[in-house]
Amino acid sequence: MKKSIRFIINPISGVGKKKVLPGLIKQHLDHSKFTYDIVYTSHRGHAVEISKEAADEGIDIVCVVGGDGSVHEAGTSLIGRNTALAILPTGSGNGIARYLGLPRRIKSALKSINAHQIETVDTLTLNGHQFIGVSGFGFDAYIAKKFDEYHSRGLTSYARLVLKEFRKYKGVSVVVNGEKEYSNLFFCSVANMTQFGNGFYISPQSDAKDGQFEIVMVRMPKTFGFIGLLFASMRGTLHCSKYVTCIKAKHAQIKVTDDIGHMDGEPIALKELTVEFNCHPKSLSVLV
Repeated sequence: MKKSIRFIINPISGVGKKKVLPGLIKQHLDHSKFTYDIVYTSHRGHAVEISKEAADEGIDIVCVVGGDGSVHEAGTSLIGRNTALAILPTGSGNGIARYLGLPRRIKSALKSINAHQIETVDTLTLNGHQFIGVSGFGFDAYIAKKFDEYHSRGLTSYARLVLKEFRKYKGVSVVVNGEKEYSNLFFCSVANMTQFGNGFYISPQSDAKDGQFEIVMVRMPKTFGFIGLLFASMRGTLHCSKYVTCIKAKHAQIKVTDDIGHMDGEPIALKELTVEFNCHPKSLSVLV
């Protein structure tokens, strides 16, 4: 029996993809295995609605065409459901897709769907709000907010923004589980998966199938230290840096000094400065 796929396309993510994608899907998807339809998002949060409707209808696979923001919207709507998440990555960072080992070329990613290899991964919650990859506070959250408001997308724009804002940033402090305070931090990340995106690894040892997450705290570096952290992140050795402290946990309470955070790269405003994180093992089915 054929499996059903609902493709959710974010027309803003990936220049020109909106017109090209239907033809690529028709050409490269294995029609002996799958039936499909296509729905385009029209506003922020629309992928949440589409994904929930697909799960309610019993669609086998929801395939998100977009970046981590679209994946976050659609994927969190499938947590605990029988519908699996697939991704055709066309975003700026594609951190979740990269972690899952998915090809970034659309043709290759479509062919990987044909293999229909499904795994179940952990997801996390921040004060009950679900996310899939990485959340955090500090410079990464600050940049997520700035980038969300920025006039252009892509790695070059992101790098330009990071270099511009680095000298202005004053740091953040956190208290973990009401015990130890970590002050003057560049950022504090809670990682279920290994990277932010664009090949930058925040938590190289994270495993989304181990039933726990990593709290990664990076102290404020000086200019040369910042450059060293960038290279360590690209090499996947950030956890070895003298600036970095990592803690494994299944649940944690973190008190922060800043009300800006992010979940899967999407900026959020914290209503409370004490936040609870919990791991939910094997709660989301994904195509890898």
